[in-house]
Amino acid sequence: MSGSGPLILCKLRIWTPLLLGFLTACAGVPLETLKTYSDAFSQANDAGNLLLDEISPIVSSATPARGKVTCGTSRLGYPLCFDLIAVRGKDGIRQNEDPSIVARRDALAAVTLYNKMLVDLAEGKQTKDFINQVDELVILANSVATLGIVPSGGLTALVPPTASFAKDLAARFGRARANATVRQSILQSKDDIQELLKALADDTPKIYEVFRKAREADLFKIGVERKRASSAGRTAAVGEADKRLRAMSKSIGQFHESLTAYVKLLDQTARALEALVVAAETSPGTVASAALVLSEAEQIRERSEEFWNAIRKVRITAAGG
Repeated sequence: MSGSGPLILCKLRIWTPLLLGFLTACAGVPLETLKTYSDAFSQANDAGNLLLDEISPIVSSATPARGKVTCGTSRLGYPLCFDLIAVRGKDGIRQNEDPSIVARRDALAAVTLYNKMLVDLAEGKQTKDFINQVDELVILANSVATLGIVPSGGLTALVPPTASFAKDLAARFGRARANATVRQSILQSKDDIQELLKALADDTPKIYEVFRKAREADLFKIGVERKRASSAGRTAAVGEADKRLRAMSKSIGQFHESLTAYVKLLDQTARALEALVVAAETSPGTVASAALVLSEAEQIRERSEEFWNAIRKVRITAAGG
């Protein structure tokens, strides 16, 4: 009876076709499951950057230009000129963005890279396979630690000046390469990454305030235009202004919905990382950890879809749809 126990356990835990054929021998977390998780998490990262795309023109236009930068952004979010140098920026990095936006993008990138390292660890990769990732994570964490504490463009600091988790993360991985303790450093950094996810979630009320105030300023301008058109008896212009007022007001509510979906996505990401850490700690993993990782990946997909649907409405409305 004792010899049949593991086989019975495996059969009981095979609840999805994706795992069928991979878990029957209790072989650990299948590569297909890890790929499913990675693909789902990539959607979560894209969602965060899409949200930042919505507020970047607002924040960047609110910050005085530095150096020789002369191409600004209008209140409505479109560039005031075509900056060829910016278009040909190095390595595809967005040029002339406010530091507060850069810090938030780097925070998302740090979480994403850490997630990839966990996946690789669960897959069974060795220390030598992590060298480039370690260097990149140190750079990202240092950027968050440096830029994330500076409020600008209407956004508050992403990382409170008294917090040290971004610095701790950079220092830990800086030591890891020298001391050959990469695996331990990955597992020990879970709490710092969770703090980073919490910071991104806690950041959303201020993001909403920045967006709302910018749209309210637009509403005021449209209202003034409507009043002038009405005084001049330009009926068509009044109708167009009314249409823009309704769309602008609607977009504020829709942006609120997209932030709600984004916070739920971040919370789900935090829970998923916990499951992936367990799988990485017990590499090559167990049947239970494999099932949990797949379940969390499916939840991330669902939350991502909720966000994409919400932010799509904001963009369609802004485009006059």
